[in-house]
Amino acid sequence: MNSHKLQLLLLIAALPLQIVGCDTHKDAQPDKPPEVQQTTKNDQSKDTQTFKGRDYVFRESSTTLLTEDNLSNIDSRMLELARNEIFARHGLVFERADLNTYFAGKRWYKADGNYKGDLTKIESQNIKRIQKYEKLLSANKLERQWDVDYHFLGYPQEKNSIGLQNAHVDMNGDGAIDHIHMTLSKHFEVDDEWILMVNDTTAKISLSNNSIPHFKVVDANIQDPYFELALEDTNESAQHSTYYYYYNGKRLISMGTLDGFTGNAQAMDGQGTAVSPRQAYDFQCWFYLENYKLDSNHLWKEAPADFYPMEPPTPWVAKVRFPIYKTSGKQDILKWVTPGETVYFLGGDTKKYGKIKMADGTTGWIQLENHKLSGTDTDINDCFDGRLLYG
Repeated sequence: MNSHKLQLLLLIAALPLQIVGCDTHKDAQPDKPPEVQQTTKNDQSKDTQTFKGRDYVFRESSTTLLTEDNLSNIDSRMLELARNEIFARHGLVFERADLNTYFAGKRWYKADGNYKGDLTKIESQNIKRIQKYEKLLSANKLERQWDVDYHFLGYPQEKNSIGLQNAHVDMNGDGAIDHIHMTLSKHFEVDDEWILMVNDTTAKISLSNNSIPHFKVVDANIQDPYFELALEDTNESAQHSTYYYYYNGKRLISMGTLDGFTGNAQAMDGQGTAVSPRQAYDFQCWFYLENYKLDSNHLWKEAPADFYPMEPPTPWVAKVRFPIYKTSGKQDILKWVTPGETVYFLGGDTKKYGKIKMADGTTGWIQLENHKLSGTDTDINDCFDGRLLYG
């Protein structure tokens, strides 16, 4: 056999090995949300275009009556869009700029300045059904739980949830209705194990047993095809958290857990950002608002800030003499505070730097060094009266 034939045989033998190697490498990559690619025909040509969003909240809401399974777990922003998309099908030009922008991005929307708001019988009934759930949600919005800390939020205790453990919603924008269900799997003394299911894919989740859990269908980013499932929970220490999942058409994927009750339009802006109330333990125990953003894998990613405000500022009475500094992170003394003076904690970085305001309006910075207030040899717990110490 000549050398050319030998090289050719070796090349052919190696080819399957190379293909197998490529497939294995691909499977090892992190899951990414697949683009929902839909095509439209241009009246002038046969060209197609990729559409990365979703067409409708409820595709059949002009021809089919919506049910409790469609509506009961939907958040208020999605309900508003579902109600208005019924009018948008007729070409209504909206007064609100955000609604005009949203529907202008839909391939099917054609503005009609002459449309006067006429609806079919089914459309009118669906509008009323959606408004019913909008009214129920408006009566169950998050409220401040403590006057001394505006960022600790909860639902009115006397209000019962309207959410069910069963829903029928298109979760990934492919036009097919998905069946969502959760069922109790195991009961324990403190927490219960629940099975969350979308179609034939499942996820196990541990939730406290001090209430009847349910999921919420939310839309973290109205520009992408996905809806998300949010499960809000309160543990035995009264700490709130929200577990997130999305369905990529094949399986349920955990997006992460955020502190606080965030499965609602108050916490999410619909543009891929959620605001989570987190608890800090530095100069005092207090709640601050942390931003989370959806990353390229459709997972929540923390977007930390340099400074978090304390709202309202907490009044402290100094028990020791200490300096305040002109600049965060530097020991350039601006002024000294004497025992008995009242100062106001304005916030900080939740680690070691804090900002305070004196009674005369002077603002400056304080810092912690090994849990001691900088400029003193005193533990922070012994430096002030009036600090918040809950939790």
